[in-house]
Amino acid sequence: MKKDKLYLIGPTESILTKRGNRFPNMAQFFIEQGEEITYYTSNFYHAEKRFFSKQEIKAATFNLGYDLNVLGVLGYYSNVSPRRVISNFLFSLRLFFILLFKVSKQDRILLPSRPVELIFFMAMLKRIRGVKIYLDIQDIWPDALDIENKRKKKIFEIYCNIYLKPSLKYYSGSLHVAPSFKLWLRRYAKNTPSSLVPLGWENERWIDVKSKEHHESAILKLVCVAQLQHQIDIMPILKVLRKNDKLHLTILGEDGTGERYKEVINYINTHNIQNIEILGKIERNAMVEHLEDKDIGILPMITSSLPNKIFDYMAAMLPIIVLGDNDSSNFVVENNIGWQCNFNSEDLDVLLQSLNTKEIQSKKNEVVLIRDNFSRNILHKKIKDIIA
Repeated sequence: MKKDKLYLIGPTESILTKRGNRFPNMAQFFIEQGEEITYYTSNFYHAEKRFFSKQEIKAATFNLGYDLNVLGVLGYYSNVSPRRVISNFLFSLRLFFILLFKVSKQDRILLPSRPVELIFFMAMLKRIRGVKIYLDIQDIWPDALDIENKRKKKIFEIYCNIYLKPSLKYYSGSLHVAPSFKLWLRRYAKNTPSSLVPLGWENERWIDVKSKEHHESAILKLVCVAQLQHQIDIMPILKVLRKNDKLHLTILGEDGTGERYKEVINYINTHNIQNIEILGKIERNAMVEHLEDKDIGILPMITSSLPNKIFDYMAAMLPIIVLGDNDSSNFVVENNIGWQCNFNSEDLDVLLQSLNTKEIQSKKNEVVLIRDNFSRNILHKKIKDIIA
C-alpha cells in the first residue's frame, strides 16, 4: 500500500530563510515522527528582497532529511506592488500543476494563509484530486497588509475576496495563531474547523536559559523585540523614558530601514533621550543573550496578533507589558504573565511607576510555570493530531 505523504508549502519560509521558521521546524518534527515530507518554497528571500544563490540552495539542501523543492519566482521589491501579485500568482499556478500530477487522495497539504492565490489553487486541487488540505492562519489578508492609499486598499480587498470566498469552505481544517484570526476565517467559511496553535518558541534555541530572580535595581531594563514598522508604535514608551531616567529601553531588530525609524530617531535626538539603545538585526541564536539580562519585555503593536516576540519574551522568562486591547494583551492577562495598559504614555507611566520587585517576580514565576506549554515541541504534537 502506498504511504501517504505530507506536503508543506512555505513560499517565503524555509531552511534558507533566517526569519520565520514555523514550517521548517514542523518539517523537522514530522521527519522525526516518521512522516514522508515534501517541502515547496521559492528562491526569493522576502525579508531581504533578493534571490538565493545556487550555492546557498545546495548548502541548505545537503543532508536535510526531507525533499526540499525550490521553485524559481519573479520576485518583487515592494510589499505592496503589482509585481508581488504577479509573482504570487505564477508561483501558486505553477505549484498547482506540479501537485496535480503528484498528489493522491490520502495525501495531506499544509500551507500558510498567504498569498491568497495559493489558498485558491490548493482548494481547486482538493476538488479535483480529493487531497486533504489544511491552512495555517499566520496572517490575514487583506486586513493585515497595510495600504495607505484608500483606492488601492479597496482594490486589494476586492482582489483578495475573489480568491478567498470560493476557497476556504473546501479546507479540511485549519490552525490559527491568534484568537482573532478565527473571525477572519468565519467571514469566508462558517464550517471549516480551526484550532488555536500559537507560534510558540523553539526548544533548541532557548535550552540554556536559566530562571533568574528579579532583584531590585536602580534601573528597570525594558526590551522591545521589533523592527519599527508601521504596526509597531513605540512613541508612548519614548515619552515615558524622556521623563523617567530609572527606566532603560533596548530595541532589538531595527536596522534603520523601519517605516517609523526616522520619526523615532528624530524624537530621541530632539529630546536628548539617553536611556535607550537600538540594536540592529540580531541573529536568531544571539537573541537569547540579549534578552536574559532584561527585566520586562514590552509590545507596542497596533494590530491584533500573537507575534513571535511574545514567545521570545516567554522563552527568556520575562514578564510582559502589552499596550492596547488586542490578542496579545488578552493572552498576557489571561495567563497572568504580565500587564496590559491603554495605548498612551500616561497610562504606561502610571503602570511602570506602580510596579515593584515583588510583583515583577510574581509575574516572572507565572511565566516560568506555563512557558513549556507554548514550546514548539508541545505545539507540534497538537498540529500532528489536527492534520492526522
